[in-house]
Amino acid sequence: MDDADAATSGAAAADGGGAARRGGAPPKAKRVVKPLTRAKLEDFQAAQENRGVCYFSRIPPYLKPSKLRQLLADLGTTEVLRVYLAPEDTAVRARRLKGGGNTKRSFTEGWVEFADKRRAKRIASSLNNTPMGGGHRSFYAHDLWNIKYLHKFKWHHLTEKIAADNRTRQDRMRAEIAQAKKESTFYLKRVRQAKAIDAMEARKARKAAAAAETSGGDGADGGGADGAARKAAKKRKREAAAEGGGGGGNAAAAAASDAAELANVRRRFRQRRVAPDGAAAGGGGGGGLSASLLGAVLPSRQQ
Repeated sequence: MDDADAATSGAAAADGGGAARRGGAPPKAKRVVKPLTRAKLEDFQAAQENRGVCYFSRIPPYLKPSKLRQLLADLGTTEVLRVYLAPEDTAVRARRLKGGGNTKRSFTEGWVEFADKRRAKRIASSLNNTPMGGGHRSFYAHDLWNIKYLHKFKWHHLTEKIAADNRTRQDRMRAEIAQAKKESTFYLKRVRQAKAIDAMEARKARKAAAAAETSGGDGADGGGADGAARKAAKKRKREAAAEGGGGGGNAAAAAASDAAELANVRRRFRQRRVAPDGAAAGGGGGGGLSASLLGAVLPSRQQ
């Protein structure tokens, strides 16, 4: 056994020497994680319950967490575990930078965790409303401490509060985005409807203008034909009066020509259907002809 152990140790030494000659680092020993015993778990929980948290209602301008920890250490407090300072609002910072203010970050409030809650209570009672000190050349020499001990408040309560605030802010932002999207969709829908209505009105206006032009042209043509017919009837009436009734044959021929002219005049009007001869004779309009011409036509038809 001794020879075997000596051989094994010699081989390991040879391997280590070879690795060292090759320039490689010797292998590291694996870290062994020991299981947490019940006594250690109870000690850890007791230490967590013994911790205390102090609340700083006001943070001097541009005071950083590291500087706050240093100021507390200068006062003889070496039990500071964790420090959290809430940053100022982004809108306030942007407004200050726009006005040419200091570009450093500022904080509004903070929380400091101490290892011993009794020590935290004494610190809060002794330092509250006292100058921060640090010498007359210190930037925070004339600022006052604003500390309050939070009874039965632990650090996990703070983390839960921050997480809840973040979720609330995200939900509010999501709701605002959804509302803005809904309003923009409704606005675009109304714009499309307004464009469609305007297009319909434009088409109706064009159709009305075209119909007015067509009816106006037809009315002008009909008026010109009616005037020409009235002139021809008056001319024939004057000729008949000048002749003084020169025979029954001439009167019959004149009556026939007047009847033909009356039919032509009646058919020049735009009508849905052609009026019968009896209605045209008894209607009284006659295309604008005089009563004497109608009287001359009717007796000839009765004969």
